[in-house]
Amino acid sequence: MTSSKHFTIEEAKRIGEALGIDWSNFDVEQFRMGLNVELEHGKRDSSTNVTQDDEVLTGKIALAHLNEIPDYYTRLQKMETEAGESMHKTKKSE
Repeated sequence: MTSSKHFTIEEAKRIGEALGIDWSNFDVEQFRMGLNVELEHGKRDSSTNVTQDDEVLTGKIALAHLNEIPDYYTRLQKMETEAGESMHKTKKSE
């Protein structure tokens, strides 16, 4: 199952403020990216649904990653792109 939900910058700011995020310490775009990625823990997949797409719970997951690595979602995107390219090359050579 796929979800068409995507968070905007304005929504990310609102959710982050509800969580008490100090935007001088975090990049709102990273947080927005995180909200979108962490929807994988919501309704799009019943086997991994722990948030029911609740935006505050989703925000807490994103914030936990950003607390560890401030550019977590940029790095994740790069890793997933590289992994996809690698898989594409492997399939072409088969």
